[in-house]
Amino acid sequence: MDRRRVLAGLGAGVAVGVAGCSGDDDGSGDDGADDDGPDRPFAEAEWRDGDGLALEVLAETHAESLVEAGGFTLFSTAETSHDGDAEPTPWLPSQTYESGYDLENGRQYVKQEMTETEEPDVTELYVAGDELLFRRRADGETQYDRQSVDRSDADLEEAMRQEALTGIRVGAETAAGETEYEGLNRWNATSDGEGQVRDEPTARFTADEFDGDRNIPEAAETASATAHVYESGVVPRLEQSWTGEHDDQQATVDVDIDYRNPGAEIPEPDWADDAREATDG
Repeated sequence: MDRRRVLAGLGAGVAVGVAGCSGDDDGSGDDGADDDGPDRPFAEAEWRDGDGLALEVLAETHAESLVEAGGFTLFSTAETSHDGDAEPTPWLPSQTYESGYDLENGRQYVKQEMTETEEPDVTELYVAGDELLFRRRADGETQYDRQSVDRSDADLEEAMRQEALTGIRVGAETAAGETEYEGLNRWNATSDGEGQVRDEPTARFTADEFDGDRNIPEAAETASATAHVYESGVVPRLEQSWTGEHDDQQATVDVDIDYRNPGAEIPEPDWADDAREATDG
């Protein structure tokens, strides 16, 4: 699994036990002036804290908005590089990760694709009702699997809610029973004027300091991030970059996360019947 280290190791996992691709600070602000302007769009939004972000509120409004929409697609990319000829260990290979949820039809779709391989290296998972279908294409071969799952509508919604927090505010319980968060709270995100994502205006926040622990790269010497927030409190795009020493060489990891298609229906993939036929009996 090390070679295929999953992109959303930023925090969230998908349902039915398949890994999705992992400071409780609400952000910093200034005097809290409430005049909208080009440097501080949506100044009266509850998810703002002056020039910073009220992360607890932002995480709640972001996830709740997507749940109320009935679904969304998370699409994320990782572009990685290192100085040495040999791949460091552990390592996050360049890849794309897509995870879609459709609450009305009880469907979920996950796709992970390595992007620097000579042949396709793609893993896909589709869940509808109590059926899970799996396809893996690698080394010129295709493998299928089919399983029964026992998952309620509430389970699917909770998995979706956790995925919706990827990169924003992911909580983990420590050995002492306390909750620690990883996400935007690890960045010094500061208001940086207006932006736009998919033709909708956003408030843009940028950061140039990261105070969290990373295992890839092991030491983040320089880092930057840009987050866009719609007036509704949805974060449609989060871009992050880290550069530093890893396994005795310099390495760079760029991770972009997009939240797309709120409320869109997830169609059955065109390989579903092949998976059923291959696993019949």
